[in-house]
Amino acid sequence: MAKNNERAHGPSIADVAREAGVATSTVSRALSKPGRIAEPTRLKVEAAARRLGYTVNQTARSLRVGHTRTVMIVLPEALYVGASQTVIEGLASVASTLTDRGYHLLIANVSREAWTDEHIVTTALGGTICGLILMATLPPKAAELTVADAGLPMVSLHFDQSAQGIPSVVSNDRAAISEAVDTLVGMGHRRFAYVGGRADNYHEIQRVSGVSDALTTAGLPADALQVLRGDFNFGGGVRAAEDYLHLQVDQRPSAVVCANDDTAIGFIKAVSDAGLSVPDDVSVIGFDGAPVGAFMVPSLSTIQQSTTELGQYAADLLIRMVEGEAVAQNERIEVPCQLTLRQSVRDIAP
Repeated sequence: MAKNNERAHGPSIADVAREAGVATSTVSRALSKPGRIAEPTRLKVEAAARRLGYTVNQTARSLRVGHTRTVMIVLPEALYVGASQTVIEGLASVASTLTDRGYHLLIANVSREAWTDEHIVTTALGGTICGLILMATLPPKAAELTVADAGLPMVSLHFDQSAQGIPSVVSNDRAAISEAVDTLVGMGHRRFAYVGGRADNYHEIQRVSGVSDALTTAGLPADALQVLRGDFNFGGGVRAAEDYLHLQVDQRPSAVVCANDDTAIGFIKAVSDAGLSVPDDVSVIGFDGAPVGAFMVPSLSTIQQSTTELGQYAADLLIRMVEGEAVAQNERIEVPCQLTLRQSVRDIAP
């Protein structure tokens, strides 16, 4: 009896040719003499073979029957050295969870250029890994292929890509930041600024939406919120502070909600250097829960992400898929954040 619902004799070279849209002779050359065929065509054929489970060599056969236990993780960009360490902490958690379950972790990249993405796609198609974790990134592309063409189990960590068919593990960014703003409203604040990140970033979309949600629910007018552009880093916070300081004193928001802790730290430094007091003149809150926030003066209020849990859930979800458990393509696991109030905010209620 055939296993895993495969046909008794498995897919043929003709099946691979139809899947890849090439001639059977091209498939034969691509799989037996890969150096004699153009790279884009070879990758297309290998991707089709993998999707169909066509065994062309021992490496691919090992992958097909589940012998390889190496998981590749794709990082979003050059590793950022700042206070917010969500990528590093998540990476450590993923690695620890995989090791405990007998798997190995392959870090695909430490930067993101065109050649890096080509390497990532080639590795995914190469037969040496059993699954991928995308950390805060979309699937890398090279030529006409993406890592999805490898047909491997894949999980998105930090970005919700469940609507695109990639099971995802995320924080409840929108609800968490909405709760924080609601708390500030309860403390008497009526004028707010939100210091954002990159406009097309998933977290930015979720977090600015959460701020707007809370103010709408509180019945505050649209002009109760000013959006200042940042960039998820210290410099973005400094630039936002400069914009804030250019406002008329009586027009300045009393509470500033920042897209992450690095932005909040930059903002606090710049307004403090200009002679303002945090929180006497302006309350400031960040997002991520950077450990250094507790040791700042004033200590930084923040929305704490559970990076360890996020990494554990992502690794566990991928292992379930690798080991054959049925997982819905639109699976979405949401891990709640925790609001931590410290000295950088104050009550101004009469």
